[in-house]
Amino acid sequence: MKRVSVFFISILIITQLFGQNSNALNFSKSISIDNIKKDLILLSSSNMEGRETGEVGQKLAAQYIYKEFYKAKLLNYKLNIDSIDYFQHFDIFKNISPSANIKSQNKIFKHYEDFMLSGFSDYYNPNLELVFLGTAPDSLYLNKNYSEKAILFLTKNLYAGAVKANDIIKETGCKVIFFCNPLDPHQMQQIVKRQKRAFSRRIKLDPDIFSSKNPFDSITKPKAFSMYKTVTSTFQGPIEARTISELFDIKLKDLRKCAAEKPYKIPQTKTKKIELKFNEQFIQKSTENVLACIPGTEKKDEFIVISAHYDHIGKKGEKIFYGANDNASGTAAMLEIARKIKEAVDSGIQLKRSIVFAAFSGEEKGLLGSKFFVESKTLPIEKIKANLNIDMLGRKDKAHSHTSFIYLLGANDLNPKLKRVSDSLNQIYPKIELDYSKDTPDNFLYAASDQASFIRRNVPAIFYFNGLHNDYHKSTDTADKIDYEAIKKVSGLIFLTTLELANME
Repeated sequence: MKRVSVFFISILIITQLFGQNSNALNFSKSISIDNIKKDLILLSSSNMEGRETGEVGQKLAAQYIYKEFYKAKLLNYKLNIDSIDYFQHFDIFKNISPSANIKSQNKIFKHYEDFMLSGFSDYYNPNLELVFLGTAPDSLYLNKNYSEKAILFLTKNLYAGAVKANDIIKETGCKVIFFCNPLDPHQMQQIVKRQKRAFSRRIKLDPDIFSSKNPFDSITKPKAFSMYKTVTSTFQGPIEARTISELFDIKLKDLRKCAAEKPYKIPQTKTKKIELKFNEQFIQKSTENVLACIPGTEKKDEFIVISAHYDHIGKKGEKIFYGANDNASGTAAMLEIARKIKEAVDSGIQLKRSIVFAAFSGEEKGLLGSKFFVESKTLPIEKIKANLNIDMLGRKDKAHSHTSFIYLLGANDLNPKLKRVSDSLNQIYPKIELDYSKDTPDNFLYAASDQASFIRRNVPAIFYFNGLHNDYHKSTDTADKIDYEAIKKVSGLIFLTTLELANME
């Protein structure tokens, strides 16, 4: 029964899609390996310097993508030929190390030297009560309200302390929490080094563009959202034992005894008034999505968005992270699909809905380009009928011995038709393995690329993906390791799927 059902669905789709012009299938098969290879090699060349968001290489890649759209005679997303409007500019804010200090009486304690805090906004309290809970046994914080106070406690390990800090925050409502490991005088500085590196990679959008008040809303998991919201609205981090010693006039050896749970006990719930200041510091940079459009006819105000991010992670010193698979491959596929659909439409193939091609920036920094596209209402969200997102084609993962496959994620979610269309069209061309094994909302890959920004706003989406491999996010992700025939086949499937979605009722 299942085979018969799929057969008849296939016949219906063939009639609907190819009845208007039998050349549609020929166009999908004529997708050019040479064009894909040319685009991919150029985008992943050393001249592009790894295409890091906001940097020179990313700007060069954006210019190249724009020129290819323009040469193919695609309109920009505002449906005219003004070249400037192919670029959707937006600002990003690159985090640098925050400034912070603690003042107590005439003493100033410095950030990264005497303590370290992490937070996602500015904070100032000139009269904050700091409560020292020793090793923070349950009896000292369970069912207690510390929402107007800061908490300090001892731990044998700062990483375990960070976990306990989150539990205490949830239980007490405190906004500021410090933890200290007096048994290891070097552990905090090791964390400081890691934190400084992490800050150098932190980038965010202007929160004003978000329709939701919290730009970090989870797309799929309320539990994850709750945890993340807790983290982003509080300030927490390690503090040196000598800082506690000076603040509370406690000997270092006594702090060590207390942390080791020796017989010595510090008088519980000691308090101290402090002045605490924490300021985020960001460098503002600009970046851009590159957008082009093929307008439809009778439903031209409805849109199918084909997307691929073109940014990567840049370079470290002289080492360039080329990003051939991630995601010069998806960008090259999108460019060739755009060319072929334009050729098909010019030859007389019908296109009821408009198709927008979106080369997103900032994906590696947190889906920033697609978030901006969706949240700034570039197009009315209710008019976007589907997103087909392409990321990392032409390689294989450990689960497959060949490249003639593609993972499809999201196809089963908001619109079951997406899976039926994909399965049926694949029987016509290219007849590759469609792997749905990762298509579950609890799979981390479900939110790992730009389709997540659309799914979050209830837009049906498919994520086309060939899996992870040993060169992922390494300088060894180079063009010579790509299977271009595999990209051609997946591009053919996306071509057919796009036409079907653009023309279906």
